Amino acid sequence: MSVVHRGRRRLSGHARLGMSALVAVVVVAFLASLCIGDTVIDPQRVLQSLFSADGGVRMVVVGWRMPRALAAIVFGAALALAGAVFQVITRNPLGSPDVIGLTTGAYTGALVVMTGGLAGSGALVTLGAVIGGFATAALVAVLVAGRGALGYRIVIVGIGVGAVLAAVNAWMLLRARLEVAISAAIWGAGSLGGVTWQQIGLPFAVIAVLLVALACARRGLWLVQLGDDIGTGLGGRMGWSKIGLVAIAVGLTGVVTAIAGPISFVALAAPHLAKSIVKSGTAHLVATALMGAALLCVSDLIGQNVIPKHALPVGVVTLVLGGVYLIWLVVRGSRRRP
Repeated sequence: MSVVHRGRRRLSGHARLGMSALVAVVVVAFLASLCIGDTVIDPQRVLQSLFSADGGVRMVVVGWRMPRALAAIVFGAALALAGAVFQVITRNPLGSPDVIGLTTGAYTGALVVMTGGLAGSGALVTLGAVIGGFATAALVAVLVAGRGALGYRIVIVGIGVGAVLAAVNAWMLLRARLEVAISAAIWGAGSLGGVTWQQIGLPFAVIAVLLVALACARRGLWLVQLGDDIGTGLGGRMGWSKIGLVAIAVGLTGVVTAIAGPISFVALAAPHLAKSIVKSGTAHLVATALMGAALLCVSDLIGQNVIPKHALPVGVVTLVLGGVYLIWLVVRGSRRRP
């Protein structure tokens, strides 16, 4: 009972302050995304456009910028939660969808649909990405089944599978029609550019359903985090819990990849950064979602404005941030050694 009690303890003052700061960052980044672009709009006019029929400003703010800003928040939260689930299941800090090849697999599934002449069907591209993610997860699971050191084997095998799939993706792009290849290559960099209200309706609905499922499965995630022996002793069905959690995480990754392309770093880093605020429990999932939303929203804002008149795909920005983050982890780890 003491373990259960500790898993449900109330948030500390440090955690409350940290989560409040994350909410503030997300809100500020969202409003900045509505104000800043090729044309800078005064915040007061932005707020007025939300409740008025001012044609020009409302079109820019509500019609063009708001879908992209909302997509950054929702997709960032989805990727972060997928990363948290995989890190718990693999018991490895590197166990995120982009590292173990699931993001690349989702990209492969979407490319199959796009290069097959069905790029105009958003639902089919989304379905292809989800199927590609599940197929990659199944392949990695088969390759590591029945072997020890599961967490590290998943990471190593996932990296290998991802490398093979990356070669397959390059081959499909080379064989595709020029216009399809150019569109897919730009999308493959990970971009929120061109996201519209029509594009995000279905993905938002699917993500909402998956988040509800994750909320219902949070006890199973907590039991997996405790380990198979303890989890089974507390009445958990560990095999089914892991299958359900993997399905939720792959679904989140596939849906985001189908719309924005493969976006790295967010799923890997957000759970780690959230742990500096909340160590474990349901509140850690909330902090992870907020951290992912903040990272992707701020990254997209940087990508749009760091080079005037030349917007960068958000995936490029997250890759740079991810490289800096990994270097920092290595340097910090080396300094701690005697």
